[in-house]
Amino acid sequence: MSFVQSLFAAFSMFSALPAPQVSWERENIRYMLVCLPFVGLVICLAEWFWLLLCGWLSLGPVLSAVGFTLLPVLLTGGIHLDGFMDTVDALKSHAAPERKRAILKDPHAGAFAVIGLGVYLLSYFGLCAEGEWTGRTILLLGGIHVMSRSLSAVSGTLLPVGPGEGTLRLFHQASDRKVGILAVFWVILSAGALILVWPLVGACMSLGAVLTLLFVRRMAMKEFDGVSGDIAGFQLQMAELVMLAILVCMERMLAL
Repeated sequence: MSFVQSLFAAFSMFSALPAPQVSWERENIRYMLVCLPFVGLVICLAEWFWLLLCGWLSLGPVLSAVGFTLLPVLLTGGIHLDGFMDTVDALKSHAAPERKRAILKDPHAGAFAVIGLGVYLLSYFGLCAEGEWTGRTILLLGGIHVMSRSLSAVSGTLLPVGPGEGTLRLFHQASDRKVGILAVFWVILSAGALILVWPLVGACMSLGAVLTLLFVRRMAMKEFDGVSGDIAGFQLQMAELVMLAILVCMERMLAL
């Protein structure tokens, strides 16, 4: 039953979908991070239905791209984008690590956070508008959200967490070796699915996501003395943007 409770807790925190509320006891959140990819699966299904709806209504590429851009935000409540904005704000302060960590905790959004959000959404929308969305490419688009969350599960369960108290440290402390193995299994399964759908493109997307994780963790150690929940959200969003860019660019190059 602890896995079911963790699944409810994951959807309650990491999505805007209705889910039963559970107490945040150690056993109830033990598998919370490895349940995060299930949220990605829901986004994948929603994007598939959006593609069908766009075809039925004969919508053009612009409106289709708007849907693909907004669906992940609406279904997650923007929780990961919030971490992205906080991290951009902190990085642009060019302050000491301690001051940067304080900015991460500040509930107010600074100018650089708003600018960063605009740049991110415009980039994501532009890539979606350039994509040729068919049965194969829409599966890869949906798989982006599963892969990014699988890597977040690995990051939160197996890799060191930064100083101070926070939700990521709480999840890390509640996890154990078994949970870490499940997180790695999710990454292997997600990468395998992407490669199965389109071998070359799926492999490059998976590699891009892993490299993004390594880059962000290196940045976090240098700029913040460790990773926090906000930085984890930043890493997830950047991984999704990198994978989307690889998908669209390679789809265009291979079509030539």
